[in-house]
Amino acid sequence: MSGDGRLVRVLVACYPAGWRRRYGDEYAQLLCDLRIHRRPGLIADSLRGAVRAHGGVLMRNAAPMTVAVWAAGLFTVAGIGFAKLAEDIAGAGRTAYTIVVLAAGVALLALVAAAAPSGMALLRGRDAGAWKYVAVPFAGTALWFGVLGVASAIGGPPGFLLLAAAGIAVVAATAWAAGTVLRRVPAEQPPRLRPVALITVTGGMALATVAALIWGLQVRSTGGLGFLATPLLPSWLGLMVALGAATVLAGVAGRRQLRAAS
Repeated sequence: MSGDGRLVRVLVACYPAGWRRRYGDEYAQLLCDLRIHRRPGLIADSLRGAVRAHGGVLMRNAAPMTVAVWAAGLFTVAGIGFAKLAEDIAGAGRTAYTIVVLAAGVALLALVAAAAPSGMALLRGRDAGAWKYVAVPFAGTALWFGVLGVASAIGGPPGFLLLAAAGIAVVAATAWAAGTVLRRVPAEQPPRLRPVALITVTGGMALATVAALIWGLQVRSTGGLGFLATPLLPSWLGLMVALGAATVLAGVAGRRQLRAAS
């Protein structure tokens, strides 16, 4: 299958199962006819459409910070995958890789700044019952290290998949716990803190996504391997989809926060 065909399959797979059953074949043909691999703007539009198609409570009713936290969770999973993918590829794309790391750091720091007032309110005892949610990431990390031992004993692709699934579960649990704390512990916000912070989160994620795209284009010719010794292209495209979806979610959060502040 050509690179264009693989990209179409990845984009169509981002949509809900019911949507794919009803529209998937026609949409895939349309993307092929439009030569999607030559039109980055259409790729972005397709990813935005996938996010809207999934809809649900997260996209319709959740508070901006809750959406931003889940975006950060997805971005974290994709970032870990990107780091794993880049482990065995030395030299090529070094500058782009550095930009990915720095931009991701900016996004993380901006999210921490947006959540800081709620964190301070929690420390002041605004809701003592919320502390049990703070324990979730620590318990999850301890559990992950336990799974690490099991995965090491299993070895090979099954062990890797078990470890990856456990890591994703820990990140998801942490995002859920953080969102719960932010809902339970409201705090007075400086007027422009959260809007500016969430827009910065979106900008950092967008820059990291573009840099990851450039990195993949630079190293593709090296013949590097992806996850589980698969070809580089499918692994890289999957990570690009995840990074792009996280950036779209962060943009939704930033836009909602701006509307709430205006």
